[in-house]
Amino acid sequence: MANAVRLHRTPLPTPKLSQRVPRETAAWTVAGIVSLLWGLRLWGYGTLVPAVVIPGLVLSAWGLFLMSAAWVPGALQGKRGRMIFVATVALTVVALALWSYTQVFTVPAYGTDEMAFDQYAAQLVLHGVDPFLRSMGPSFAKFQVSPNGYTFQLNGTPVTALSYPALSFLLYVPFLALGWSTQLAVALNVAAWAISVILLAIYLPANQRPLATAVASLSIYISYAVGGVTDALYVPFLIVAAVGWDRYGRAQGWAAWVGPLAFGCAMDIKQTAWVLLPFLLVGLIGESHRQGLRGWDRLQSAVRYTVITAIAFFIPNIPFLMGAPMAWVRGVITPMLAPTVPSGQGWITAEMFLHAGGSLTAVTVLSVVALVALGIIYAVTYPRLKGWTFFAPSLILFWATRSFGSYLVMLVPAAWVAWATTSHSALPRRLARKGRVLVASSLGAVAAALAVAMADPSPLTVRIAGVHTTGQLATVDAVTVVVRNASDRPLRPAFTADNGGTLTAFWNRLSGPSTIAPHSQATMTLAAPNFYAQPPLTGGFQIVAFTSTPKTISHSTAYLPTTWHLAMNPDAVNRPVLIHHPVTLHIRILNRFDHPVFARGVPVYLGQIIYAQSGLQYGQARINRGYPGETPVSALTNARGIATFVIRSAAAPSSPIYFEANLVNDTYFYPYGYSQIVPVRFVR
Repeated sequence: MANAVRLHRTPLPTPKLSQRVPRETAAWTVAGIVSLLWGLRLWGYGTLVPAVVIPGLVLSAWGLFLMSAAWVPGALQGKRGRMIFVATVALTVVALALWSYTQVFTVPAYGTDEMAFDQYAAQLVLHGVDPFLRSMGPSFAKFQVSPNGYTFQLNGTPVTALSYPALSFLLYVPFLALGWSTQLAVALNVAAWAISVILLAIYLPANQRPLATAVASLSIYISYAVGGVTDALYVPFLIVAAVGWDRYGRAQGWAAWVGPLAFGCAMDIKQTAWVLLPFLLVGLIGESHRQGLRGWDRLQSAVRYTVITAIAFFIPNIPFLMGAPMAWVRGVITPMLAPTVPSGQGWITAEMFLHAGGSLTAVTVLSVVALVALGIIYAVTYPRLKGWTFFAPSLILFWATRSFGSYLVMLVPAAWVAWATTSHSALPRRLARKGRVLVASSLGAVAAALAVAMADPSPLTVRIAGVHTTGQLATVDAVTVVVRNASDRPLRPAFTADNGGTLTAFWNRLSGPSTIAPHSQATMTLAAPNFYAQPPLTGGFQIVAFTSTPKTISHSTAYLPTTWHLAMNPDAVNRPVLIHHPVTLHIRILNRFDHPVFARGVPVYLGQIIYAQSGLQYGQARINRGYPGETPVSALTNARGIATFVIRSAAAPSSPIYFEANLVNDTYFYPYGYSQIVPVRFVR
């Protein structure tokens, strides 16, 4: 017995981590989960597009296989593992293509103005017209772009000038020349993202490659590709430029051209890559310094890289630059200098939702200070922040007035490849004193600029004094606002609505002055310009005011049209009801969290209508003590917050009668809090 106890207490040797769980196991497991999720994604469109069912089943089965094989030691290594990985990438690309097709099949309209601009500009080029000299306005209707997809200026007018360098639309020209125009922009976006997946699979280390399919399948990336964000077009070029960029100074032959040519092409598609160039050049100079080069030799690689990049950038633009140089310059700098409305998911959200500051000029200064500060920190600490080289623009654009999610995430694939394919040597523990001072000063400058941006208040105070709704359509189509100008100068505001972080088309002013005098207030009535701009009653919204001179943003507090809603019991009458037989509906008041509201004496209104095939018809049912066909009929809630309605019908219409209940706002008298709709079919 004693020996048994001693044997039990004898510690067993602990295997090394590499013996217990290979590094690739986690990556393969994630890849398997993602493949399974692709199958589930496609399954949801089986009714609409039956052809996706079989690929969906294959992807689900493949995901289960990958996870099962990942947990068998050695099953996914060697030649077998490489073949399985190639198959996984291929299936991911197929899944992306099929899912994208279902999205276009469901909603064929272009989601953003940038896609419409690019394809329309390419069509103009085919007809011998310089797109930088033409308005892109006709593209809105041509590609069914929703007004919420426009880019607006601070005065409320949409941007209609081509705003990107030439390669952004010249990529379309060969396909248009071959006769392909239907959904071409979406197809090119998706194809570019598929190529990015393949490049990640090629260039990432073996133990990280399975994660390439996982990152490339994230909803944000595939939604951007299909939804109209054209950043996907430059990602493959940027990935190629990122591969081993720190070895460029030692590259010979074609290898000395591939990186800068690819980078020039990325710059020629969208301006996001422009912010990256100074960091890349500083990094190349830093690498030359680490090699012991001095003087001109230290700068040579950076200068050569700049020249080749410039060649790649300017060649596609030469015809437009020579034909109308000022139009070309205005076009390509529009995203940076045009007075466009702020938007995005970066710091600007603090001003949009938390009302932290109101000067857009101060935010622009903040982003410039962040650019200079990060550049200084990157230079004096190099190569400590070498891994940030291709990610630096995201860190800077976070502070910009337009800091869309695409600016923050689309550089990740290239940054990942850059990190995986460059050298990382041991570094001294501490910076020199001069370096520490520069870093601290740079961070202090950013903090000071941020404090100024936050401290500069909004010049206008906006208060929503009343709303007008569309009734059963459950949207707000007009508001009355009281606006006070707290500044020392007259201001001419333009108004829009913010609904869930999305700015609508600018609203029309029906009454009230266009200019508000200093230290005075005015009452205005604003109307939504179209249905897309009408906020739903089911969520909150705020009215946002912009001024162009000076560039400012002001907004109301969030207005919540609906705090309560109704639930009907029963929520369905599944069998036909004989005429004259009663149907009893109990309608309860619920709060936002679906908790019962115990409020006595609240009027609840129940309406009836027939949605016949030929159009709307009046129902002829009797609700409570009302006369046949009366709608709506009201009843008061009891102590438990429940209103009761008894319904009978003496007729048996050919279509069901649909019943829906609602509340009415005590102040502005708009209906809200609609219940579910319950159809009842009466028969003889």
